[in-house]
Amino acid sequence: MIKQSFFPVVASIVIFVVLVQRADAQATDRRVTIDDLGDVLAKVDGKPIRKSDVFPSPMPGQVSLQNTIKPTVARYIDSMLMAQAAEVEGLDKTPAFRQGMMTVEQKTALAGIDALAGFYQSRLPGIVAAGDRSTITDAEAAAYVKRNLDLFRGKSRGEAIQAAQPYVARDRYIGSQIDWMTENLNISIKINGQSFSEATITEAIDAADARYWMPTSVLIEATIKIVIAEEAGASGDNRKEIRADAERVRELIAAAKLEIGDQAFVLGNSTNVSSVLSLINPVDMPKIRPVVLELVKNIVMADMARAEGLDSDKEYAAQAKLLPLMIERGRIDVLVRLYQEKHADAGDADAITASLRDGAKIEYLLD
Repeated sequence: MIKQSFFPVVASIVIFVVLVQRADAQATDRRVTIDDLGDVLAKVDGKPIRKSDVFPSPMPGQVSLQNTIKPTVARYIDSMLMAQAAEVEGLDKTPAFRQGMMTVEQKTALAGIDALAGFYQSRLPGIVAAGDRSTITDAEAAAYVKRNLDLFRGKSRGEAIQAAQPYVARDRYIGSQIDWMTENLNISIKINGQSFSEATITEAIDAADARYWMPTSVLIEATIKIVIAEEAGASGDNRKEIRADAERVRELIAAAKLEIGDQAFVLGNSTNVSSVLSLINPVDMPKIRPVVLELVKNIVMADMARAEGLDSDKEYAAQAKLLPLMIERGRIDVLVRLYQEKHADAGDADAITASLRDGAKIEYLLD
């Protein structure tokens, strides 16, 4: 009689069970759009969790009900439970909460500024004209081909002129922005109370002209000089040593205050600025998008948009409707962070939320 090894049998059983479970999950799962879902996705202690709270903006296409929708709703419920627990303990009355909300409110304000500036810019005559390729003449396209022959080698004159049109449109778009900044950014721009010189602003605009070279961020370089000088004065450390400490300089940039007129913003609260901080190395600076210049441009454009009443335009209002939700989501995030910090000895976030879930009645309404 041939003896059969125990372990292969067990492995076969385990594999079979896993396959059955997977097949069962696939059978019970279905793909849905957000529009397919009801208005109420779950109830927590009888309180409805609404679709508009969990999915405030459209999600294109179909997604898995079990692998995408339900985990997203579960994470929202976990955050809500933790935020509620934080409020019960009075964490929403603390200085740390107020400081956190100041950051949330400024990040939201900057998101609104970016949106309003984009709306204003889309209506500028030069930008509108840049998008109209029908106005690009053969002579204009041919001139571009002559300046950039390597891009069009092997093409006939007609093919090259046709192929050059997107490049000409792009250059028109960039040129319109450069012209606008040259005309409108002759203003006082300060970092931590220190003004950029007129020459520095002019150089920054010129360095951002992507028609002729890879854009660089002159104002980040200028900001680095300011914050290093301030840090050296405050700490007594050598400027070269500070410059060599990239992480220290990044933190100084993130905390720096940009002032334009009576408006002041912390640079690190700008999504675009924070997105490049990890790239900054003062000793060997890479080419970085001119994010500080773009932020200045957006602040000034948003001011002009408000002066023209564009912030009341229905089209912009549709874009801005998510801003209050950003405040509420930010508020929840601050409370969650404070609660986790206070209860760090209770384990990780999963352990904390598991405890809170045990004390709540949760009913999913997804099927």
